[in-house]
Amino acid sequence: MSSTPLIDVQGVWKRYGLPLLPTLKRGINRVRGVETQESGGLPWALQDISFQAFPGETLGIVGRNGSGKSTLLKVLAGVTPPTQGSVHMRGSLFPMIELNAGIHMELTGRENIQMLGAVLGLTHSQIQQQMPAIEAFCELGEWLDRPVRMYSSGMMVRLGFGTGVHVNADVLLMDEVMAVGDVNFFNKCLGYLENLRERGKCTLFVSHNLHRMRRMCDRVLVLDKGVPLFVGPTEEGMMVYEEVIRRDGDAAGRGNLGQFDHIHAKLTHPHFLPSGSDKIEIEVGEDVTFRFDMNFAHALHDTSLHVALESVDAVDVVFDQRIFDELPAGTHQFGLTWQDMRLKPGKYRIRIGIGVGKMQGKGFRVSDVAQLHIKGSSVVRGVYLPETHFTHHTETETP
Repeated sequence: MSSTPLIDVQGVWKRYGLPLLPTLKRGINRVRGVETQESGGLPWALQDISFQAFPGETLGIVGRNGSGKSTLLKVLAGVTPPTQGSVHMRGSLFPMIELNAGIHMELTGRENIQMLGAVLGLTHSQIQQQMPAIEAFCELGEWLDRPVRMYSSGMMVRLGFGTGVHVNADVLLMDEVMAVGDVNFFNKCLGYLENLRERGKCTLFVSHNLHRMRRMCDRVLVLDKGVPLFVGPTEEGMMVYEEVIRRDGDAAGRGNLGQFDHIHAKLTHPHFLPSGSDKIEIEVGEDVTFRFDMNFAHALHDTSLHVALESVDAVDVVFDQRIFDELPAGTHQFGLTWQDMRLKPGKYRIRIGIGVGKMQGKGFRVSDVAQLHIKGSSVVRGVYLPETHFTHHTETETP
């Protein structure tokens, strides 16, 4: 790997917009000749980001929603400038930060390939030389000569990625674009990314999928609320990110377990049977029974309650939701039994959420309520949903 970085980011801060009133006051004071002290304004989307990325390297950027991942890619792509700090890019850049980034919807796929190649400095003959390879990779057939506005999201990914890996850009920026592709196409992309790595190209890859991060990335940058927490080896970065997820889960509910203040409800006593603990280990294929109580200070109407089993990277694996016309005031005992849990061995956690009326789409939720560790060496293939049995008992309060 070359010691000269293709990307060199030093002390980058980014804040969008200007706070209107403070800006107007500073302007008026300057006209009057009055010196004012700079004060805080809008929150920072990025805070003091510094890192380098080298030829032949795939660098992952990981963080929860709102951590600044997409903002950082936009700064690197030149879509938006940094408020402070510097970004130095060596060589050509191909950004895939949105499905339609750089793509003209009224042009055909073939015309877009020619346009994108020209933007990157390729001659007409060089583009035509690469066209058969791009056509073969995209597998769009006759759709390549139809307007892109007729494409599905998966076809857009094929066009964008197929162009990006064949126009010989030195740096490729990818923001979850492969999330809408099918499995076979994703595997093909992995092969091409490995080829780019061998040719000394650099890829920056943003994803919530930690399995993909582990598979693809040499190093990772972990962001949290715009602040860099870690830059270094992938596995160490995954540990840092998982700790952020656990910490957020604790802040959301475990320390003050399930205090849904907005609806005057409280979650208590989450546990597995028969142990009575909020942690359990099982073998692949065993049943799991989980119980918890909720106390409502007032009756709730038109209420949804969900219980989700999610992976350590916050991906729902099993999801069960129930709708109640009315939940009277008092203590309610809920329970679920998942039969024959033939899930991939690993660690999972339970999330509980509740929504009332118009808030059913969002509602309030508590993550990391309980932990489940599935052990075993058997290979689990395909998509599997366990059979679920739900129970509900009520101890209503009497006047």
